[in-house]
Amino acid sequence: MSNYTISEEKRVFAVAELAMFSVIHIIQFITRFIQERRYWHHSKLRSVGWCFVYAWWGMIGFLAQFRIAGSAMMISNPKPSKSMLIAETVLQGIGLSPLLFEVSLVLLRSGQTGRTGPGNSRHPSHLRFTLHFFRFPVIISIVLVLAGRILDIRACSIVGTVIFILTFLLVWCIVLGMAARSRKSLPAAGYRSVLAVLASLPFLTVRVVYFLLAEYGSPKFEAVIGHVDFMVGIGFLMEIIAAVLLIVARTIAEPLWGALPETTLC
Repeated sequence: MSNYTISEEKRVFAVAELAMFSVIHIIQFITRFIQERRYWHHSKLRSVGWCFVYAWWGMIGFLAQFRIAGSAMMISNPKPSKSMLIAETVLQGIGLSPLLFEVSLVLLRSGQTGRTGPGNSRHPSHLRFTLHFFRFPVIISIVLVLAGRILDIRACSIVGTVIFILTFLLVWCIVLGMAARSRKSLPAAGYRSVLAVLASLPFLTVRVVYFLLAEYGSPKFEAVIGHVDFMVGIGFLMEIIAAVLLIVARTIAEPLWGALPETTLC
């Protein structure tokens, strides 16, 4: 693998990926910064600096930065070393965790639609706990899979995969349950936000299948050295569509314009 040469076709794809995720990063940063300034659901005192931090390091922002870094590495060196290939593989593999974290965060925001300040959620406490909780097995499972792959410990990868699949099924159950039950408890914008998250899940599912194929399937599905058609069709495009839908879902829950309710924010 250390003698692998990145084809011109993959370098062109890397340029397109870098450009697209740069645009997504800019869009998510601007929208998230405005939302933080308008709604500020954190316990810290609101300031421009904190709004910048939360906007720049949002989950979609993390995903975009991972993809930009991976693309830049692919463009910069057509004959990467083994360590660089491992780094690119890791950057590709961790892309799912920011998307699933953003699902959690947007669903939490749907319960605060039309409200500002910390707390003020319409969701019951057990649902809020579950939305916070499922982030932990997501990150643990991704770390186990990547560690097992890099260190060549098959059992570690299998355990991580099982945890990840079960957690992803839990995410589906949570979102379907919210779509079925929250219509009466949420305002119209909050419910539409939940539906937008639900619309992103089929694309995330395809991306999860690609992740599993890259781990256990044919080498043509490998995230870095695999066939570029699969990288584009069931990897790149699925992430783009899911990221856009999640940005839309958050914007529905927290509009960028319009009147705000009374708030005690400074």
